[in-house]
Amino acid sequence: MAQAQTVPMVPRSWSIRQWTREFLQRIRRNTIIGFFAATALLVLLFLLYVAIRILLPSETYTARTAPVVKIRLSELPPPPSLTQEVAPPPTQTTITEQPAVRVGIPIPVPDVLVPPEVQTFATLEELKQSPTGNLGGGDGGNVQVIPENTQVEVPKEPDPYEFVAVEREPSLDMNELRRRLEYPELARRAGIQGKVYIRVLVGTDGKPKRYIVEHSDNELLTEAAVKAVMSMTFTPAIQNGQPIAVWVSIPIDFRLR
Repeated sequence: MAQAQTVPMVPRSWSIRQWTREFLQRIRRNTIIGFFAATALLVLLFLLYVAIRILLPSETYTARTAPVVKIRLSELPPPPSLTQEVAPPPTQTTITEQPAVRVGIPIPVPDVLVPPEVQTFATLEELKQSPTGNLGGGDGGNVQVIPENTQVEVPKEPDPYEFVAVEREPSLDMNELRRRLEYPELARRAGIQGKVYIRVLVGTDGKPKRYIVEHSDNELLTEAAVKAVMSMTFTPAIQNGQPIAVWVSIPIDFRLR
């Protein structure tokens, strides 16, 4: 049975200098091969990325625009708190004409002096069953209160993208907003930058009631932007001399310096 014989890659009779020269040449050759292979791989990956960007449609954000009131960036002191309470409607009363029961203390007089209509006084049972008579100093009659389930009408929340005409637009102290805006530490370390568009419902007292995140480049930036905006106090919009609730859009740009 034939046995396989290993052929030495270099003669055994070479000297140490020849061995060293051959070893360095192989290292140089392998290094050049590896460099070209890595370069080809990088070029291939770049071409693949370009092909994907060309073939697939790019996702571009188009901010929704609506004829709503825009925020006015003015440096204003914190506005006074404005509150508007909804007064319950007055209780409905109806006046019914009924003969009232006369109430009095009997005084002994001669029978000829007692008028016929007051000869009989009401008993205790009749007083309990008789409605209250002649309230309010009217011409006579009884007042009967009709119980009714009164409901306080809750103001309807405006649509986020509905046009609202106002006499004075809401305003916000942007310097105070910048002081309250904290750049997320994780986003700072990762070098994340971007924009966040927030639509806020400003109540009649200037406090933000609700918010809608219209667009955000990163979730870490969204949390910081919402926290800062919802902690602010606005100057509410004025319509017919009264504060009203309106939606405003606030863009926030996160940039590393």
